[in-house]
Amino acid sequence: MRRTLVIAAAVVLAAVTSAAVAPSASAATVRPFGSVVEAESYDAQHGVRVFADPAASGGHAVAFSGGDRLRLDAVDFGAPGQASGFATWRSCATGTGTVELRLDSPTATPLLTFQPAGGTCAQWFQSSTRMGVATTPTGVHDLYLSFTSPSRCEFYRLDSFQMIKQTGPPIP
Repeated sequence: MRRTLVIAAAVVLAAVTSAAVAPSASAATVRPFGSVVEAESYDAQHGVRVFADPAASGGHAVAFSGGDRLRLDAVDFGAPGQASGFATWRSCATGTGTVELRLDSPTATPLLTFQPAGGTCAQWFQSSTRMGVATTPTGVHDLYLSFTSPSRCEFYRLDSFQMIKQTGPPIP
């Protein structure tokens, strides 16, 4: 009986130990620093419209109106001094508005705010925006993209973006 009790205790201890070190099933996969992130790969959204576009890198893009928001979990901003810019590899603006990047909360102070360049969406554009030294994050964070516009109409489309080490002037 004592041997059975010792074996049962060992089985319980092994189960508790493996449960304590096992990763959570809901743990987000880290999006590595410098990787191109498809906008439609978001983890949560409010109000956005995903649409098919054969010219988009993943075959889809995301359209935004004022008040819309995306959350992308586990974005790696790299080591200190590594991330210094936000590049939209394929985007277009159809109206006026601003895009704000926030870390870890939709109500956090924006680390970057920019106004997308105007134009038409007959073609996709590449652009980049430099982050200030004081606001350059490091490590892995949830990234919120919030969109504001004086109009409730769609004003911005995003195919993909990338956190970059920006060594030159921003791409207009």
